[in-house]
Amino acid sequence: MRLTVSNTRRDNPMVTLFAQLDDGTFAAKLMAETDVPYTRQWPNALDQVAVYINPEAEQLQALLDALKDGRLDYARLQDYGAADGGVSVFDV
Repeated sequence: MRLTVSNTRRDNPMVTLFAQLDDGTFAAKLMAETDVPYTRQWPNALDQVAVYINPEAEQLQALLDALKDGRLDYARLQDYGAADGGVSVFDV
């Protein structure tokens, strides 16, 4: 399945913060670029990455489901997104 997600735009930069948690699950949160914390967003995060995409709620859930099911590689998340618009296409 292909999932087409809008990238962020320069006039309203949004970032989706993804985390791999210590219990094997994943978390994500859409936020303004200026709100991205310098520390861990989730206390039990092993790692977190910021991706310049602006997904709708259903799209974000589909990405989290794909991470959980192993259909999306967490290590490749930063291969997606852009700060100047357009779209990212995820094969999930």
